[in-house]
This record gives sequence, C-alpha cells and structure tokens, in this order.
Amino acid sequence: MYTAILIFDAKHVYAKDKSTGKDLFTPFRIDIFNKFVSDRLLHLIQENIIQKGIDIEEVLFHSNEGILMPNEIYNSEKKKDYFKLNYGDIPEEKIVADHKLNSIEAFFISSETKWCVEFCKLNLPETKIHNSSVKYMDKVLVSNKEKFDIHILIKEESFDIIKLQNQKLYSFNSIAYNTMTDVIYFLVAHLNKLSFDVGHLVFYGNKKDGAEINALFSKIQSLKNLEQTIRSQEELIQFLA
Repeated sequence: MYTAILIFDAKHVYAKDKSTGKDLFTPFRIDIFNKFVSDRLLHLIQENIIQKGIDIEEVLFHSNEGILMPNEIYNSEKKKDYFKLNYGDIPEEKIVADHKLNSIEAFFISSETKWCVEFCKLNLPETKIHNSSVKYMDKVLVSNKEKFDIHILIKEESFDIIKLQNQKLYSFNSIAYNTMTDVIYFLVAHLNKLSFDVGHLVFYGNKKDGAEINALFSKIQSLKNLEQTIRSQEELIQFLA
C-alpha cells in the first residue's frame, strides 16, 4: 500500500510519497491563509492522495527555531516562557509546542503556525503530527548507519545544524538564512568553536543547494579537507520514513 507524508514548511505544503520522497502534487504555496486557501489545499489532498487510495501516514512540521531542554529541569507549563527567553514574543499567528525526544532525555520546544495545526486537527484528526527536527534527531541517534559528525538540513527559511560527538548529541541549532553562503559561513563559525575534530558532514537540500555548497567548499580553505555528502530532499523523506 502506498503511503504519504505531508510537510508544512514556512510558506509551502508538500505531499511526499513515503517510499520515494517524490511530490504527489506541486508544492502548494501559502502566503495568506483563508477559507479559499483551506478549501484548495483540502481539494489537492483529496484529489491527489485520498481518492487514489493513498494513506497519509504522518504530518511533519518544519520549525524555524528549536530549544532542547533536559527532562530533569523541564516544566511543560513554562514552555512559552522558555521560548520567549530565547526568541522574544510569540507572534500572533504562532503557538508554542513541545515534543519529547525518545532517543535522549530531553524535550524540544518550537513554534507552529496556528492555521496548520487547526487545519490538521479538523481535516486529518487521526493522523500523527510530529516535528521534523525531532524525528530526524531521534532517527540519527538510534541509527548505527549514520557516521557523520555534522548534519545540516536545509529548510525554507532556516536550517538545522546537528553536531554529534561519538554518535551522541553535542548540540543543536536552528538558524535563519538567506543564501547558501550564509549557511556555509555559519558552519565555519560553528566548526571554529568545536572542541573535537570533524571528519564528515552531510547536507540535505535541493539540487541547486547542493551545487552551491560544492562550489563554496572548494573556495574555503578550512573546508577543503572535510568530507561532505550531499543528499536530496527525496532522500531525507526516505530517511525520515
């Protein structure tokens, strides 16, 4: 049986085939949400997924920020306070959510867009909802196959940078960016602060991102000796699935 994953990013909704990572409909851009947009999105889901007998297995939210809090000091009732301390006031269109990391004793705090949550609760009430950053970290931290020291996941308006030491989580950051040059220079700054040597990095992004990353690596002396693996968004979906 075919299954699908819906992904809500900053301004797009993606429907992906779980086994191949391919789009089931053209990514749907949303600048302003209203009833017309809601009806159009629901129509796309019904026409391209449900009516074809494809089950929607999961909804993933790409958050543009994230805070990790150890279990022993975490209080769910104060998650908004933790968020405000790190990111300032909560925008009117956002809510603060927390997700448990099953691989480590910690919670992940981030924001989610209200309309996305309400749309899913109304139209996909039985479908699991998860945070993509949390799911990726959980998969990496329990997998013996991924031996990369740094993982970078390129999203629409931000990227995750996950640093591991001896296959254990060293740190996590979600950072806003405008160009791949921003991503690379943030990477260089992080490498300079690490207390251990990095041997191999993995990037997940689209084809254009990968080409730019390759070009930038060849120009920056401190990166020339690092091994890098560039993977597509389709491969990311297959890994998360």
